[in-house]
Amino acid sequence: MADDKAVFAQFHRIEPNVRPSGTGGQLDEALQARIADPLFLLARQRQLAEFHGEDGGSPVGCSLTTAAATVDRFRPGDTAPSVPYPPGVPVEYLAEAGRGPDPADRELPLRTAARAGLRFLHQLGALPTGVQNSVTDQALAKFPLLDSASPGEPAGEPEADPAGRTLGQVLLVRAPHGGKLARGLAAGWHPTGLSPAQLTAFNQAATAWKSWFAAEHTPPADSSWVRDRLEHHFAVEASRGNQRITLTAPEYPGGGAEGYQFEIDAAATAFTTPGSSTRTVLPTRATYPGMPAERWWEFEDTTVNLPSIEAGVADLARLLLVEFANVYGNDHWVVPLELEVGQVHGVTDLTVVDTFGDPLALQAAGDEHWSLFRLGVAGSRRPGPALLPLLPRAAGRIEGPPVEEVLFVRDEMANLAWAIERTVQSATGKPRPRADETPDLTPPGPSDVPGALAYQLESSVPYHWIPLVPVPLVPGSAAIRFRRGRMTLPTAQGTVRTQARGRLLEPEVHRVYFRDEEIPRSGVTAGRVPVTVRGHDGHHYRWVGRRSRAGQGEAASQLAFDAVLPAKETTP
Repeated sequence: MADDKAVFAQFHRIEPNVRPSGTGGQLDEALQARIADPLFLLARQRQLAEFHGEDGGSPVGCSLTTAAATVDRFRPGDTAPSVPYPPGVPVEYLAEAGRGPDPADRELPLRTAARAGLRFLHQLGALPTGVQNSVTDQALAKFPLLDSASPGEPAGEPEADPAGRTLGQVLLVRAPHGGKLARGLAAGWHPTGLSPAQLTAFNQAATAWKSWFAAEHTPPADSSWVRDRLEHHFAVEASRGNQRITLTAPEYPGGGAEGYQFEIDAAATAFTTPGSSTRTVLPTRATYPGMPAERWWEFEDTTVNLPSIEAGVADLARLLLVEFANVYGNDHWVVPLELEVGQVHGVTDLTVVDTFGDPLALQAAGDEHWSLFRLGVAGSRRPGPALLPLLPRAAGRIEGPPVEEVLFVRDEMANLAWAIERTVQSATGKPRPRADETPDLTPPGPSDVPGALAYQLESSVPYHWIPLVPVPLVPGSAAIRFRRGRMTLPTAQGTVRTQARGRLLEPEVHRVYFRDEEIPRSGVTAGRVPVTVRGHDGHHYRWVGRRSRAGQGEAASQLAFDAVLPAKETTP
């Protein structure tokens, strides 16, 4: 083809041109970023005031002296007397598993009580068979699982716990009630018809069983639950010489005692006397994801991009955090330190040696207006002394489903609050929904007389809705609190009154009150949760703890008073 012309394409490629010096022009020389004018760097250092810096050295050694105060007392509530703190016992166990003020709060579930009673009968193995049978019959008659063989329900009320009643009737002739038996033995009960040798064997078995029962079912302190506040109040005390330190948890909701939930008493001061432990350690640099890299050619991790964080005009805290992370992040160091659990620790001396060999004594940062990682002073907003409490914690907990759950809600249309008992604990120990026991409500309908009007005093509400009536906080006060009430509901057999059955609402107490500010418009959910943990010594701790958390908003009961029902329609 004569008209065809050859076409040639030309490409240009840019390559680094390394001067042929040193190793012969290798690429690694170009990557070193050498600067031929050292005076330029000196000028930049002077411009950035680096010559005036006093922290040019890095820490290479650290001498640390600490002191500790041993936690030795536990105080439930606000005014209750303190008790000795058992070493190694989780603080959550002492706070949540305390003995309640009401006898019903100390009763064991039916299955647990039967197991405790059977264990007592098995302890009597040293007695002859005939004597064992006689003691068993006397214990069953004296401490029955149920108050009667077939206890009756109050007139007009539905059967509350059929599963618990069936279990009680099955175990009634097999095991005594463990809780009643423990109280009877403490009062000096002994079976009759025993010889002196048999009585000695019985006392030995009873002593061993009582020790086991106290360890398993008797908490070491009273309950710290404050009913009207729906939270726990407790305190722990530590001593070091003549100095006493009190740590108070004024609003502990349950679930886990974190350090920020405690406040320190105003009389507590930092440890100034010589410490009990001195050690020399090597500090290490504190790092975090997204931290600016220190090497020249190193790229930061892309999982965290601090410069891309957006902040508005009012986001001052976010801007401070980003500036700290980007500018001062490499100025912080970590000193590894092992401390003993069950004590309140404080640093009495901290001396750092830098790369120039200069020692520097450091003091705790912060003042009375601003600080970090400190406990607040009880009754004020000031930071407390630089002390670190390390209380025994319930680590690796195992929690079951709530055996009781009550939802506290407000009903603005009815001008009431309600305590909705969703779940209560059955006598079997398992949760039981209260909606299953709702009676057959039969609200009044139109009059049978044609054309006549029917008057309705109040409408019906679910049977497990317990009213909370607002009453004055004190006589003549405009402030209010809520008092637990009852409602009368119509049924086919007559009328029935709503009845609280769980321990959170304490039906055995004549008057139960709740604070107005503790039941907000968002509501509050309170419950009782079974917990099992293993302590540091391998011992198991089991209890049913009370918890409170946020609710689910308001509720509408559709409660109405003084209603006139329409007349019954007549057919021509």
